[in-house]
Amino acid sequence: MTLDDLFANDESLPTVPKVVSDLIEMMRDEEVSFADIAHRIELDQVLAAKVLQMVNSPFFGVPRKISSIQGAILMLGLSAIRSFVVSSGLSGTFRKVEGVDLPDFWAHSLRVASVARYLASKTRRVDPNLAFTAGSMHAIGHLLMAQAMPRRMAALNAIHPFEALGRAQLELVEFGYHYGDVSASLAQRWDFASNLAGAMASFVNPAKAERVDALGGVLHLAVWRVALERQGMDLSNIAGFWPSQPAMAVGITENIVQQMPAPRVLAAEVESMIA
Repeated sequence: MTLDDLFANDESLPTVPKVVSDLIEMMRDEEVSFADIAHRIELDQVLAAKVLQMVNSPFFGVPRKISSIQGAILMLGLSAIRSFVVSSGLSGTFRKVEGVDLPDFWAHSLRVASVARYLASKTRRVDPNLAFTAGSMHAIGHLLMAQAMPRRMAALNAIHPFEALGRAQLELVEFGYHYGDVSASLAQRWDFASNLAGAMASFVNPAKAERVDALGGVLHLAVWRVALERQGMDLSNIAGFWPSQPAMAVGITENIVQQMPAPRVLAAEVESMIA
């Protein structure tokens, strides 16, 4: 099945939640008010409750309790709110996928998102909130592939787990594309920002991108770090498998990664609220 075949039947494709599409559209308007955005979020009571729970969690570390959506926007900014809304909305897009443990899948994605946010905060080249959004949806293409090709994906999972290093390269050999390509195509269909789709297409091998993609480089490092945790690898000496080229391109050193909290620790709060 080609990449085009995956998207041939529009009726079988997931649709972005309306609250997510509405907010993305509103935030493109430079004159939109915080009050208008807050009102749209408040119309979805479940989402509004999640936003308030998140903004008051240790994940953001705000100095005082926030009790309104508009207060959350004023404290964190539109970028952070958009990041959380997108991530929260995506987790409800897929209800069941054959051969995929969805809670485990979203936990993995949120760990990648949390690591990407942390690494982006260490470099001025990437917005940490954009990095979180990219991380949370970087692997959504895996779900589409599992839906469309359950037997082939199950066979691949049996010999090489989805979260393991080298999975995307194996898919490239097997299918001619990888889950990041599928995620990027879906992001384009959902009319997400071009830099977001570009990062999802390039993160597997950012060195092959036409130009330096800092977001793709951060995402590459985040996927790599979470895979190491999954495989129980020791970080005390990572020189032998350090992805030096993408790390150098975004200004991330081995020391930064070694001092970073474990992905499961970074994502603990957000996993409990989104996954």
